[in-house]
Amino acid sequence: MIMLITALLVSGGAGAVLVSEWSDAVRVVQVNERAASDKDQVSVELAGDPAMVPYNNTTDTITLFLLNTGEYNLDTTDYQVLVNGGLPTSTTESVLPSGTDWNPGDILQVELTNTSWAFSDGEDALIYFLGASETIRGHTHSVTVNAEVRLNAFP
Repeated sequence: MIMLITALLVSGGAGAVLVSEWSDAVRVVQVNERAASDKDQVSVELAGDPAMVPYNNTTDTITLFLLNTGEYNLDTTDYQVLVNGGLPTSTTESVLPSGTDWNPGDILQVELTNTSWAFSDGEDALIYFLGASETIRGHTHSVTVNAEVRLNAFP
């Protein structure tokens, strides 16, 4: 009889632990599914005509316009841009039209400068943009744009 009672107590305790662990596992799966769903709603695209990207050949500055096409705000400072695989020496950005938050539907104007660039009018350049969303339910998601553009040089 004592063995039966002991066995019932042990199995009841083990059952409670298993139910608790199962509940925790389900919660983790739900959080990860929500994060994956949010990731699908974070995106950015190159705005404007990719055959007419402004390039000031006096200051060696390329101006890009990036449109937030997702459903969440994007970070205006946590980004990287490569031009033909190289980094610009300096970047400045501003959000159009708000000036501060890169909300869905807003454009981030990025000016990239590198004095070693010597592009000519009509020359093609490969642009790679890697950015990040603001924190969404505890997660940050990356966004990318990879495009070949034609530079429209002006002094």
